[in-house]
Amino acid sequence: ATIIQPLIEPLYAGVTAHELIEALIRQPVRSAFEIVRESWRAAKPSSDFEVDWRRALNHGVVPQPVPEPIAASIQTSTSRGVNSSKGLEVLFRPDPNILDGRYANNAWLQEMPRPITKICWDNAAMISPQLAKQEALTTGDVVELEFRGRKLRAPVWIQPGQSRNSVTLHFGNGRRKAGRVGRAVGFNAYELRTSDAVWFGDGLILRKTRAKHEFATTQHHHAIEGRHMFRAGTLAQFSTDPDFASQVTEMPKRDETLYNPDEFKRAGYAWGMVIDLNACIGCNSCTIACQAENNIPVVGKHQVSVGREMQWIRIDSYFSGSAETPELNHQPVPCMHCEHAPCELVCPVGATVHDDEGLNLQVYNRCVGTRYCSNNCPYKVRRFNFFELNSKLSATEKLGKNPDVTVRSRGVMEKCTYCLQRINAARHVAELDHSRAIRDGEIIPACAQACPTEAITFGDINNSNSRVSEFKRSPLNYGMLAELNTRPRTTYLAKLRNPNPELANS
Repeated sequence: ATIIQPLIEPLYAGVTAHELIEALIRQPVRSAFEIVRESWRAAKPSSDFEVDWRRALNHGVVPQPVPEPIAASIQTSTSRGVNSSKGLEVLFRPDPNILDGRYANNAWLQEMPRPITKICWDNAAMISPQLAKQEALTTGDVVELEFRGRKLRAPVWIQPGQSRNSVTLHFGNGRRKAGRVGRAVGFNAYELRTSDAVWFGDGLILRKTRAKHEFATTQHHHAIEGRHMFRAGTLAQFSTDPDFASQVTEMPKRDETLYNPDEFKRAGYAWGMVIDLNACIGCNSCTIACQAENNIPVVGKHQVSVGREMQWIRIDSYFSGSAETPELNHQPVPCMHCEHAPCELVCPVGATVHDDEGLNLQVYNRCVGTRYCSNNCPYKVRRFNFFELNSKLSATEKLGKNPDVTVRSRGVMEKCTYCLQRINAARHVAELDHSRAIRDGEIIPACAQACPTEAITFGDINNSNSRVSEFKRSPLNYGMLAELNTRPRTTYLAKLRNPNPELANS
C-alpha cells in the first residue's frame, strides 16, 4: 500500500474528496491529514504507531505481507471461431487514449491521434476491407448496429488487418455529462454491451444507412508507395548486406551543396538524435510528453480535420502487404534539425535560424507568419498558430504551463526544439559545477524521457563515446530524405525482422 502526499496547497481554498465525504458523514470536520492518519491507525494498530506513520510518509510505501502463491492450471483449447450463421462478431475494447471514459474530459488525450487509425476526437466501428466490400461501405459511412435487441448508429472505419467478420467498437466516448471537453464526443459503445458479452459476442447485425460522418485524422495515406522514408529488412538480409539501409538511395557528398559546408566549425557540442524503429511501438507517449513539456495548445476537431494540428512530433503508421494480413510499421517524425535546412533560406525576416551547436531554432518575436518555412520543409513538421489559442486561459490552466517555455501567440510558426530549455538547464548546472562538460545522458528531451521502450536517444555527436554517436555509426543508421542533402541531425535505425520461415510459408 502507498500513502501519496499532496504536492501543492488546494486551489481557491477548496477541499479534498476525503474532507467532503467526512463532512457528510460525521462531525466535527477534520483535515485530510487527520483523516488519513486515523484511518491507518485503525487499520494498523501499533504501540509505535507514530514511528511507523512517519516511516511510511518518508518511504511512501507501507509494506504488506506476501500472500501465499496460488496454484493454477492453464486451459488449452483451440482458438475461438466466428459462427457466420449467427451474424457478425462484435468486439468491445477500451479506447487507446481515454480508456473506459475516465479521461474523456482530457483535451490532450482526445486530440492525440489513436495509435493505428490516427483518428482524433472520435471513435469508430472498425471493419475489415472484405466486409466493407461485401456491404458496399466506405470510411465514414454511418451504419446501424443491432446486438441482442439493442441498436446503435456508428460511423465505420475500414481497417486493414481487421478480422473479416468482426466489428470492433471502442468504448469510453459518447458521454452526455463529462465536462465541456468530453461531452458528446463520438458514440457510446456501452449501449450495445451486455453482461453476457462484456468483451465479445456473436449475432451482430450491420445495416447501412445514408448518413455520412467526417473523421478528423492526422494521416490520410498509409502506404509507402515505393518510397524510402521507412526502411526495414530481415536478419538474413542484414547478415549478407549490413549496409542495405544506407544504400537504398544515393547520398550526396558533403561538398555537393550550395551551402558553405564549413560555415559552422563546431568545436563544442553538436546535438543529435537517433530513433530506433525496432523499438518504437507507436504508443504516442512521445507526442503527449512533448505537448505537456512545450506548452502546445489544443485546437479542436475542426482544425485537425483541415490539417492544423499543433503536435510537434507525429507518429506515422505504414501498412505493407495484403489488406487481409498487412505488416504495420510506426515511425516518429519530429523536426530533423537539418544542417542544410531548407526552411532557413526562405524566411524573409530571419526568424528561422541555425545556432553554433547545430540546432534549427525559431525566434518567435521575429516571425511574421509568412509560412514560407513550412512550405519549404520536406518533412512537414512545422506548425502555425492560426488562432490565439492561449488568450482565454483561466488561472488554473495557466498553472499547467511550463514556465521555461515561451507561450506562443497567433501568427507564429513553431516546431521541435530538441527541448532547448533542458539543454540550457544542463548547461547551467555544468557551468556551476566547475565549468565541466555536459555529461552524456545528462540531457533527456521530453519525448525520450517518456518513451517506454527507450527508442529515442539524444546526445552530443561530437563526443565519439556518446550513445548517440555509437548508434549513428551503426550500419542500420539512415536519414529520412537524406538524398535531398538536408543532412538531418535526427536519424533512424532501420527495422530488422527475423521471421520464422515455417510461419511465413504457412
